[in-house]
Amino acid sequence: MDTNQRQTAPPTSNERGAMKSKQVASGSSFLLNPSKLQSATPSPTAIAEKAYEIWLSQGQEPGHDQEHWFEAERQLQHA
Repeated sequence: MDTNQRQTAPPTSNERGAMKSKQVASGSSFLLNPSKLQSATPSPTAIAEKAYEIWLSQGQEPGHDQEHWFEAERQLQHA
């Protein structure tokens, strides 16, 4: 056998468990909280309903649909 090569024993069950724990712990820090994601990204249907409410509350004046849409989106994201 070459003197530069080292033979290493496979990890014991305790060592494998520790390695697995570290992988799980480090990976979980990047998971998104589904409830936060859902509240931060309202559905187009929810935005449309809110924009319609805004339109009604502002006298049903035509020509402000984009303003109402963006306002509805902002309100829902901060709700």
